[in-house]
Amino acid sequence: GLMLGNFNNEVKKVLICLDVTTKVVNEAILNNVDLIVSHHPLIFKPLKSLNFTVDFKSNIIKNLIKNDISVISFHTNLDSASLGLNDFLAKKLKLEEINVLFEHELDHNSGLGRFGKLSKEMDLEEFIKYLKAQFKLETVSAVIGNNKKIHSVAILGGSGADFIYSIPDVDIYLTGDVGYHDALDALESGLNIIDFGHYESEHFFYEILIEELKDKNLEFLIFNRGPVFKFY
Repeated sequence: GLMLGNFNNEVKKVLICLDVTTKVVNEAILNNVDLIVSHHPLIFKPLKSLNFTVDFKSNIIKNLIKNDISVISFHTNLDSASLGLNDFLAKKLKLEEINVLFEHELDHNSGLGRFGKLSKEMDLEEFIKYLKAQFKLETVSAVIGNNKKIHSVAILGGSGADFIYSIPDVDIYLTGDVGYHDALDALESGLNIIDFGHYESEHFFYEILIEELKDKNLEFLIFNRGPVFKFY
């Protein structure tokens, strides 16, 4: 929802990003943006103070207020929605018979994750190539707990390693942020997992928003750069 700003402000120019970083705010200021729409919340953990001397988050908030830029963040709401991010991921893989992985208790058509079936069985190597092509990935990390052909697939964008203990009987589970102990437990449980990245599974959420808002006479800017990791 609204993280910072005023519901009564007029909005003409919108910047869409995954995270509200210093670079994002600088770009918003440079382009006279009225509203930033992010997936991850600007304020995730409670703030006890605003220290403009040393704290980057405090300075982000200060610069947003000074330049009258509002921020709306979606996160779990968009992840769970019936036509939200996880639906988008499942359709990007062209899954059939799509169902909600973890249903919302008040709305069985929404909830975290999706699962469904491929139109044909694939061996693991073929499926990894298919996954990389559909999401335009250079690499993925895989934990192979069994040697099944891949037909049924569960997918949960972002950080979904905590859910490996309650995944239904599928041939493979796709998510991000799979740690060492998660991988070890998956291996012991005979579960196939592919970690296709937190950023990589969420950064194109802007496609959903632009499609939904295309007739609202708004100008959109897309900030689609994630953190840069260098390997030595």
